[in-house]
This record gives sequence, C-alpha cells and structure tokens, in this order.
Amino acid sequence: MLARSESNYAITLAIRSEAEQVSLLCEALHALCLYASGSVECALAVQQAAAEAINNVVEHAYHNQPDNEIIVGWCQEERQIRVDILDEGLSMARLPKPVLPDFEAESSRGWWIINASVDKYFYQTICDTFAGPVLHPGGMGTDFKDLENIPHTNILTLLKRF
Repeated sequence: MLARSESNYAITLAIRSEAEQVSLLCEALHALCLYASGSVECALAVQQAAAEAINNVVEHAYHNQPDNEIIVGWCQEERQIRVDILDEGLSMARLPKPVLPDFEAESSRGWWIINASVDKYFYQTICDTFAGPVLHPGGMGTDFKDLENIPHTNILTLLKRF
C-alpha cells in the first residue's frame, strides 16, 4: 500500500488489485475514520462498505487480474467522511438496487451491505472527453461499451455522517 498526497483529498492510499491488499487498506481507513469521528461504529461502517466496494473492483472491474491500481481518497469535513474509490477497470452501467437477495443466492449482498453501512453513495465514469452521468442506487443506467478501449476512471463515492 502506498500513501500519497493529492490536492482533492486529505489522504490518498493506493493498492494493487489483489485481495490480500484490501484488508490492509481497509484497516487504514478504519483508523482514519476512528480518529476523525471518535466513533467505533462509524469507523466500522466505513471499513465494511469500503471492503465490499474494493473487493467488487478487484473481482468485477479487474477480473482478479493483479497489478492494476486502486486508489482511495479520504477526507473529512463538517462531520462527514468521504471515501472515493478510483479504478480504471470495466465500468458499471448502473448501480444495483440495494435490496437483500434471497437467502440461497450466491452473490449480490455487497451492494446491500454498502447501502446499509453508509448514508449515501454514487458512481461516475470519466475520461478526457467524457463525463458520464452520476449514477445512484437503483437509478437508470447508461452504456459504457464505447469506453472499454479508452483510458477512463471509475469513481465510487461513499459518504458517512457522524
């Protein structure tokens, strides 16, 4: 994990797209959130949402291919924590509805967990010539197939008040 200073965030952390590094990054986020909020509950909620989201990036955006970069920007302002998760992998066409799937379902619990853990989240894909719409949970989707061969950045933003 690499810590960097970027102007938009108080702290920027970067990892490779490897499951083993997700835990380390999420422990760092927990510590930052605990320090900022003084609340174990808030810190655990952000850590849990970030772990789900970053694991989704590793699995779905990068298809478990190692050595792709995932950047996490963190800042706290006016009793709110903001975590931006940035990747350059495959883009999502829409954010799934945050509903708990059937008990026997093999997947799709992650978005329900993210929704239950933070106050708000949204997603956007941007590139040099295009800024996609801001996608909200269960909202209308868009087609990103044209971006598959164009350098772009996906940004999932998590917001948690304390």
